[in-house]
Amino acid sequence: MEDSDGDITDIVTSGDEDSDDADVEMPDNAARQPNPWVSVVDKETFELDVNRDFEERIGPCGFEANFSPVDYFDKFLKTEDDDLIDRIVDETNRYANQCQTTENPTRHARSNEWSPVSYAEMRAFIGLVLAMGIVKKSSIESYWEASGISETPNFRDVMSRNRFQAILRYLHCSDNTTAVPRGQPGYDPLHKINPVVEFFNEVFELNYRLSQNIVVDERIVGFKGRHVLKQYISNKKAHRWGAKLFVLAESRTGYTHQINVYKGKRNTERHPNGQG
Repeated sequence: MEDSDGDITDIVTSGDEDSDDADVEMPDNAARQPNPWVSVVDKETFELDVNRDFEERIGPCGFEANFSPVDYFDKFLKTEDDDLIDRIVDETNRYANQCQTTENPTRHARSNEWSPVSYAEMRAFIGLVLAMGIVKKSSIESYWEASGISETPNFRDVMSRNRFQAILRYLHCSDNTTAVPRGQPGYDPLHKINPVVEFFNEVFELNYRLSQNIVVDERIVGFKGRHVLKQYISNKKAHRWGAKLFVLAESRTGYTHQINVYKGKRNTERHPNGQG
């Protein structure tokens, strides 16, 4: 408090036995401390165990030493509660059934011969698509050519050309009936592939523990077709045109942990009418 002479006087609390501070027991060395900090350990007896066991849990999770290539493939297509191929089979059959009632049967004759795709067929279809990425040809039909030096008979052995093209025509990952129309509040230009993106983000996280050094960077998925999200980045050597992703990856291995597809200038929150 300030006395009549303007000097500052100390405020001393009385040793009231009913005060809560009276019950606080201070350490023996508290009175010797030259500052308000009180040591929580005894400097004379405390020892830090630097030889304790420590296991750095980073890297792949749940992979067995005897895994085959197919086992690794399945590890990224299944979780305990979900199976991506099951989802694609359901949505492909749903979309095919929807098209049966709207398509002109004379214009799309092959749609009249459609039969529901099975789980095994969808796995074979995905396998052929992956093989097409290794064996480059000028057209889909050329993979089923029966003669020539570039003949690939394995494709015919797995699936007929017409069946492959029918599955490709109706291939779907989401239910169109739940999509918000363009221009309406909540419209998402990625609604057709969002289930796949969300699934892989979950699987990438489950199958690998990141180390300390990580990076967030952009990546281009090459694409020259027509789509509102197609970007052009001149400094990309592999692909200048395509969909842009923001990727969380491990610096040492390059393992992709999370992806976020760039939707435009407003990536996290789009305009209420779905534009921009």
